[in-house]
Amino acid sequence: MEDNSRVVSGVDLDSVDDETFLYQLLDSTEDFDQRKIIRLRLREVQAASRAKRDEMMKKREQEREDAIKQRQREAAEQKQRTLAMFDSMAKSAPAGGPKQMDINIYKDGKPGLNNDNRPIGGGLQRDLVEESIRERQKEAEERKRRILSSYDVAAKSGPAGTIRDVNFEASKKNGANQNKVSARAKFQQMDAAVTKQQGNKTPNPFVLPLPVIRQNASQIKQTILEFCQRCTREYKNIDIQNFSTSWSDGLAFCALIHHFYPEAFDFDSLSPKNRRYNFDLGFRMAEEKADIAPLLDVDDMVLMKKPDWKCVFTYVQSFYRRFRDQV
Repeated sequence: MEDNSRVVSGVDLDSVDDETFLYQLLDSTEDFDQRKIIRLRLREVQAASRAKRDEMMKKREQEREDAIKQRQREAAEQKQRTLAMFDSMAKSAPAGGPKQMDINIYKDGKPGLNNDNRPIGGGLQRDLVEESIRERQKEAEERKRRILSSYDVAAKSGPAGTIRDVNFEASKKNGANQNKVSARAKFQQMDAAVTKQQGNKTPNPFVLPLPVIRQNASQIKQTILEFCQRCTREYKNIDIQNFSTSWSDGLAFCALIHHFYPEAFDFDSLSPKNRRYNFDLGFRMAEEKADIAPLLDVDDMVLMKKPDWKCVFTYVQSFYRRFRDQV
């Protein structure tokens, strides 16, 4: 009896490690005691599989840690060789004279020899590396200043609520001179901004331009929400109050693109129950007609009853940038 305690339907369970086969055997077995034995073997196989996976994960984690430590050691060694190379170069000639770079230090960490079989070196100058570091820090600060200046100019270059384009090339050309803009140049920049807002028309010299107001994140969000409401106010079953639940059945996306391309499809034939069809139609029409990239996935939107407002807001911004001048 004990010899047959691990045998079910002629199968020696101790020799079976396949969970799928054990599940199939369990489904085809009706005897309670035999099913109990199969379940016991299943737990043993699953425990062995978990132990094996844990061991593999520990091994891979250890290999990753060893690789990271090895790269850190190599980086430290390379740093020491580089510093030794520059130090040797700084010592290889008197002040003001040409420096001799010892490549052997960079390769194997040992100094090379002169023609007299003496180690390269002999000067007292050790400031080349420090000077190089200071130059890099100075360049980094200058790039940071130019980038911040570009964002500041972009924030002042368009009407309220618009998405600004940051011109980094202009900041590179201007360089440090941006901090020394004259009063006349400032007024010229203001005139150019007003001209751009008025569609490149010549501004009225007797009308003072309104100051450009920089909107915060909530104001921009409200601006785009109002844009969507204006475009969809005449559509049935559409009531956009947010960037989440108002878009959950896909009709809002269809109405938004249908507003600008009314001949693309029959909106009145759509139903809020056909969510997958609505999402697919709205995203596809936006891409084909307006060249708006489908940033949202149909399957993800179908699974979510309450879509992530940040994802919807990011996608709808593409409509705003594309059609803001047509509303």
